[in-house]
Amino acid sequence: MTRVISTFRQALAEDGPIVAGLVAVWLCLLLLLASQGVSGLRPSAYAANLLLYLITLCVMAVFIFVGLLFRARPKSPIRFLLGLIANCDWIAVVARGLPMLAAVVVLMPAFSAMKSSIPLFNAYGWDHTWVAMDRAIHGTDPWRLLQPVLGFPIVTSLLSVAYHAWLFLVYAGSIYFCFLAKDRELRARYFIGYFAIWTVVGVAMAIGFASVGPCFLAPLFGDHRFDQQMAYLRMANEHYPVFVLAVQDQLLAWHQQGNHGLATGISAMPSMHVSMALLFALSISKVSKVSRVAGACAWIFVGTIFVASVHLAYHYAVDGYVAAAATLAIWALAKPLAQVATRAPKQPSEQLQPTPTRPATT
Repeated sequence: MTRVISTFRQALAEDGPIVAGLVAVWLCLLLLLASQGVSGLRPSAYAANLLLYLITLCVMAVFIFVGLLFRARPKSPIRFLLGLIANCDWIAVVARGLPMLAAVVVLMPAFSAMKSSIPLFNAYGWDHTWVAMDRAIHGTDPWRLLQPVLGFPIVTSLLSVAYHAWLFLVYAGSIYFCFLAKDRELRARYFIGYFAIWTVVGVAMAIGFASVGPCFLAPLFGDHRFDQQMAYLRMANEHYPVFVLAVQDQLLAWHQQGNHGLATGISAMPSMHVSMALLFALSISKVSKVSRVAGACAWIFVGTIFVASVHLAYHYAVDGYVAAAATLAIWALAKPLAQVATRAPKQPSEQLQPTPTRPATT
């Protein structure tokens, strides 16, 4: 227990500056929301976000245990797993990541409330600009260029699955860097980038360049220029489920109801899907133990999310371009900040990893 307490205190000291910065941002968001009569302190939203992180943590723990079983191939798997549980190293690993986990848990509900309150700070008035930019860059609406390749119901359905899988990536990525990352500087860089992206890209730029995206132009503003694209998506849904359609309908309903809960709000520019997928790819590619195949898959996922965001009518192509540029800038700035945050000499007890003593296999 002494070791666990010591590890927790050490985590507070090392993660303190990053967490303090996040708390400052979080309090500013709450004050901004309060100034508009919106409460960012909704216990149900924070509880739901915590539950999602705990579920993700449990799923990842199962995968880790299965991986250890596969490598060890013990004669008695049950005795092997009981030995892992009895070993206290994993408790210290959990204690090491708790301060940062608490930080990521409180961020998302405040962000969701802020995103759903965009019209209170700035009217949605940029869609026409992004449509014009898309057409100037590509010669037409980008979804039309993608349609000959992606315009098949089964492909559209699979892209909608990938688009929703992004949510697991956000949670799993944070869990990994909270508890499992060995490289202190990379871990700090990831979280500095993570919090900065949600704040700068997801809040400041989303408010400054307020737009709703192709799928919401008709129901919100009577602009029917993307009706043909939406008609295709509904047709594809008759053959294979296009899951984003139900989500888009729910987002529209929440917007009309003024709902400020978790995962609510409408915003197109910039694309947080592209931004967070890119952050994960940049980070995971620098983990030494990650294979080239896994790193390549992360980059393929970035491309998949980008084309899916356009094909599924959530975003204009320029939303992804701007998000990528902003993310790369934040990633570059996060490096010197991470070096400062991890400047203190590494202690022998730091960065405890889940490497329990191999139990007897007899």
